[in-house]
Amino acid sequence: MGNSSTRATSSARTEISRISSPDLLESRERRLSELRLLHQYTTKTCFNIILNPESDPLTLEIWQTAIPNVAFKNDALLNSLYAVTVLHLAKTEPYNKERLETYRDYLDQAVRQHNSDVANLSRVNADAACLTTNFLRLAAFAIIQERELTPYTPPAQWLRMTRGGADVHRAAWNFIEHVEDSVSMRLIRNLPVLTEPETLYTEEHQQGVLHLLHRSQDHQATELWGPEVQEAYAGAIGVIGSTLKAIVAQDRRTSICRRLITFPMLIPQHYMELVLEMRPRALVILAHFFFLLARFTDIWFVGDTGPREVRGIKTVLSGEWLDMLNWSISNMEEQIANR
Repeated sequence: MGNSSTRATSSARTEISRISSPDLLESRERRLSELRLLHQYTTKTCFNIILNPESDPLTLEIWQTAIPNVAFKNDALLNSLYAVTVLHLAKTEPYNKERLETYRDYLDQAVRQHNSDVANLSRVNADAACLTTNFLRLAAFAIIQERELTPYTPPAQWLRMTRGGADVHRAAWNFIEHVEDSVSMRLIRNLPVLTEPETLYTEEHQQGVLHLLHRSQDHQATELWGPEVQEAYAGAIGVIGSTLKAIVAQDRRTSICRRLITFPMLIPQHYMELVLEMRPRALVILAHFFFLLARFTDIWFVGDTGPREVRGIKTVLSGEWLDMLNWSISNMEEQIANR
């Protein structure tokens, strides 16, 4: 019985990997593969997305039942759901080329269709467009743990896709805000998000990491600076500091993780630009985000992303910047240990 079950599971995964095709052509094999993907999603993947399904049955119902019902009417959402499910399946055994190709095929289809939806946003597709951004953001985040880190560059795709998802939500808001059966609105009500990230940009939230704004004489002589740059860094450390406070206060683990993976939605736009320019202070702050993320290595879409990215960032820092990072992370470790 056990061997039969193992063979069936292996066969299902093989079938899923075989559908890899640039055009995702219609076939019996594809239909069966996608039926297996839908089964995987509703019985396993959705449970692993919301992190704590036992204590949150309303949110589970949204991800397990309501979202697939919307996806049946929207190709972008359906393909993004499949992309995340293939990625989750791939994490149950060592990654291989076939599975990643299958994931990329679904992702490419979803992104193309989603771009068309966003360009023609309406009452009909706004709900699905918002939900699609959630899956695309999750996929972009989950794949970070597989990326090459030599030479180190920031995870630009995830930063841009997550930030772009926030823009889609804002654009769709007018279409779904007063729609009672909107699944996106149900999700927001059950999983509150910080709709006003500026509330984090205060000195109150910067306590514990305020030293990240300190400028030595060398910094003053060589670092890009000005009111806009300072404001960007202050906003970013406000997000880091508020998360550190939540950890020290022993807030719910799921809430802290949710805040961390929406990091690009909360930071100032200009800070993200400084990260992509690989400004040393921006990278030091980014390393603090990944340090906090290292507390969630047991979650499949997080994995060892945190420790890997911190190590990668250290390879492109030197001198005072590396000293600042090492001292600051030690300081954060002490704060958390003494909670």
